Amino acid sequence: MRSGLRAVSSPLQGPYTACWQQGLNRPSRQPWKAFLRPAWWAQRAALAKVEHSLIKGFREYMYEAGFVEVQVPHITKATGACENIDTMFMLDYFGRHTYLTQTAQLQLEVLSQFLGRVFTLIRSFRAEPDVDDRHLTEFSLFEFEHVGGFDELLHHIENTIWYGVRCVLEERTAERKAFGVEEDWLEAFRPPYRRMRYEEAIRWLNEHGFDLKWGDDLKSHHERLLAGELGPVFITHWPKHLKFFNMREDPADPSVVISADLELPLAGEAVGSAEREHRYERLVERLLESDMFKRLVARGGDISDWDWYLDFWRAHEAPKLHSGCGIGVARVLQAVLRLKSIKEAVVYPMDRLTVF
Repeated sequence: MRSGLRAVSSPLQGPYTACWQQGLNRPSRQPWKAFLRPAWWAQRAALAKVEHSLIKGFREYMYEAGFVEVQVPHITKATGACENIDTMFMLDYFGRHTYLTQTAQLQLEVLSQFLGRVFTLIRSFRAEPDVDDRHLTEFSLFEFEHVGGFDELLHHIENTIWYGVRCVLEERTAERKAFGVEEDWLEAFRPPYRRMRYEEAIRWLNEHGFDLKWGDDLKSHHERLLAGELGPVFITHWPKHLKFFNMREDPADPSVVISADLELPLAGEAVGSAEREHRYERLVERLLESDMFKRLVARGGDISDWDWYLDFWRAHEAPKLHSGCGIGVARVLQAVLRLKSIKEAVVYPMDRLTVF
């Protein structure tokens, strides 16, 4: 148990927390008016500095570990979707249906076969109707893919997080103190992180008052309780039906995929990761079976959206085992700065009611 992060149920208090207790999360037809206060912008400036150092640390680890930074398109076919295609923003692209991207995963997978280790920082767009302390319609997503397996992947994830936190420790003493964050809190993000299989997490949660069964998805309050009590924890080997179609099935138990979500205190899930399937026939089978594909068909789409990706794996002569992840920058900031709302962790928080 990582005692420095244990049993966190509320944020600490600092000079920059009070303005968020004055109704800034309350739905309004003109929510931006609440952002006109000088105290709000002072907090935003401090947050921007912390975010800068966090991402700087992420990049430092990537460069040190031999990753190549690449740029990817932000207008995509359905290949830019995460697990729920219904949350994609549709665009008219010269008469064709396209979308604002949610993930660069598939583009990075292809490049990993030639570059070995690749990463990117994108803006992820989600048509989230909820106006609450957890959802945004636009946010930063730090993603990487590498040729290699699951254990190495989790090692890269926890080191990426730690390099970012360490950079905040070294560069942002005044800012973290203004948020009420002590050095011991940040030191507790030092790896290694605990690993817990999905079924073990279900048992643990049931022992703490819940009534869950195998196959149930975890909600945000489950995630926050796990991380609040245990510190940063990887929940691994999820049921296949809960995850993205190309996550690799566990050869020892094909009902689960070789995947991990990293849960962080206050934020809950901050990282999603997995080994990837690269066998063409199995990729097609899994895609056609997925709820995501069925939703696309219901909207008038078809498998041609994935042609470029599927054709690559059909034509590639010697595909290599690869794996990767997406790190929600705001979720990590929320945990690092002990913030109650995701909107406190973004300089310009966007939701259904707020556009700058």
